[in-house]
Amino acid sequence: MERTPRSSPLRPSTGYDKGESEDFSALRRLLLSPEQIQLDRLRQRMDTLVIGPQEVSRVLPDAIRLRAQQDNRLLASLLPITQEALALSIKQSPQLISDSIAPILGSAIRKAISRAMREMFQSLNQTLEYSMSWQGLQWRWEAWKTGRPFVEVVVLHTLRFRVEQVFLIHKKTGLLLNHVMAEGISSQGEAAISGMLTAIQDFVRDSFQQGQEEGLESLRIGDLTVWIEQGSSAILATVIRGTPPVKLRDFLQSTLESLHVQYSDFLKDFHGDTAVFLETRPHLEDCLQAQFVKKRKGLPVVFWVCSGLLLALLGWWAYQATLSHQQWTELLKRIAAEPGIVVTTIQEEDGRTVFHGLRDPLAVDPEQLLEEVGYPPHAAGFHFEPFIALTPEMVRKRAIIVLQPPGSVEVSIEGSRIILIGESSHAWIARATRSASAIPGVSEISLERLINTDVKQFEALQVELEGQAIFFFPGQGRLPDRELVKIQQVKFILQELDEKAMQLGRKPSIDVMGYSSPVGTQPINVSLSERRANNVLEMLNENTFQVLKLSAVGKGVDPDVQSGSGGEQGYSASRRVSFKVVEPGIPLRREVGVRSRP
Repeated sequence: MERTPRSSPLRPSTGYDKGESEDFSALRRLLLSPEQIQLDRLRQRMDTLVIGPQEVSRVLPDAIRLRAQQDNRLLASLLPITQEALALSIKQSPQLISDSIAPILGSAIRKAISRAMREMFQSLNQTLEYSMSWQGLQWRWEAWKTGRPFVEVVVLHTLRFRVEQVFLIHKKTGLLLNHVMAEGISSQGEAAISGMLTAIQDFVRDSFQQGQEEGLESLRIGDLTVWIEQGSSAILATVIRGTPPVKLRDFLQSTLESLHVQYSDFLKDFHGDTAVFLETRPHLEDCLQAQFVKKRKGLPVVFWVCSGLLLALLGWWAYQATLSHQQWTELLKRIAAEPGIVVTTIQEEDGRTVFHGLRDPLAVDPEQLLEEVGYPPHAAGFHFEPFIALTPEMVRKRAIIVLQPPGSVEVSIEGSRIILIGESSHAWIARATRSASAIPGVSEISLERLINTDVKQFEALQVELEGQAIFFFPGQGRLPDRELVKIQQVKFILQELDEKAMQLGRKPSIDVMGYSSPVGTQPINVSLSERRANNVLEMLNENTFQVLKLSAVGKGVDPDVQSGSGGEQGYSASRRVSFKVVEPGIPLRREVGVRSRP
């Protein structure tokens, strides 16, 4: 028996290592083969990842549904694509779109045309039935007096009842789902009426402690009756003129039940979108029913026709004679009452009535009087000589033309005096004073009740200026920084005052008066107040004004705090410079102080 030689410790045995590696590989395959296969497949799939249509089709419906529940961004994204696709489809295949919507719109169009034709024939039959009867003549007379169409008068007198409007309202939210109206009825805010009916329902239910299923069944407003039918999810309200029969309520209830059956899911899941309820219009239009009174038999139509023609001829002759007499009388009254027209004679010339006399150029055109009273122009003529009328009315017209007053001025005449009332600028008042003497019949112009707006503004600026005060540090002629803003404000007021003074022709003087507190001797206080006034005057820059003259006046101690009353607060108020407007010709009060100019 041969012994197997041992392997050298410095050189590993090759055969032994190879066998051991194969054993471990086999063991690894037995233990990790399934997981290794899965990892290899995942690695291969990640390396060659491509999402195909098949994978997208599995998740697309659920993804769209979930995204639509979150917000409206998906709808906003798809809307332009959908609109463009629909427009392109209509351009490329209009016949296909037409064939698709024809079954939906065809029946609705046929029903609408049939209903319109039926209503037209019904109205025509009623008009023809009553047109040549005694009742018809009375109604024609009523239509002529009231200005209504004859057909409308016939409908109002022969109508037993008519459903004019139908409202379909969501019961829970009170929103209007659909609304139809009868022919000739104008829209008056359907959403507001719907909200009002819902509010009245809630008020009655809360006031009388009724359940949600209970509510008003009818309302009456003048000639109109509102019937309300309650449903589990919707309310059907109808506006009816006249006295409707009881069977109409059964029809309304049946219609509402039918709408609940067809649109139950939409009514329960209603969130404000009323587009789906547009299809309820045919059902609602079926509720627009009407019933008229049948004509009663009377005398033969020929008798009433002949009688009516005879009465019409007699009435027409009497009417024309009375109208002509009234027009002539009214024309004479208007000509006699019109200022600036004097009629001396009235003569018949070539089949026309000719008026002779005098007429002021500013008087009304007599041809216009003919048109106003309705007198035939070919039956009358006028031959007037021009003259200047001095009646108050004509003098006022002439004054308005000459003076051209603004809208804020009213012109009136008392004798030979013009009275101006209101307010205007100084420039217009001066021009009006000069022009008044050129008006015939005017000897004087009164301005007592006329306000000069420029003077008014000048006085307001004067009051505003004299209300300004600029304060100083104790014992100093220097201004605090916070008072510099007031210097600019005073300068703006002086500039406006300067402009107004130029417009009014005035040359006012402005006293810049400086004051000091009682602290210190009289000479020092007077000198300090004068220095303060001069400093302010220098900052105002008198050379920028055209007519204003500014003078600095040192007043010394303020008389209000001379006795020491007011404490430290009164002392602070006395360390100031104030302003006073002095106009020439107005005597000034004697003030204690020194007047100087820088």
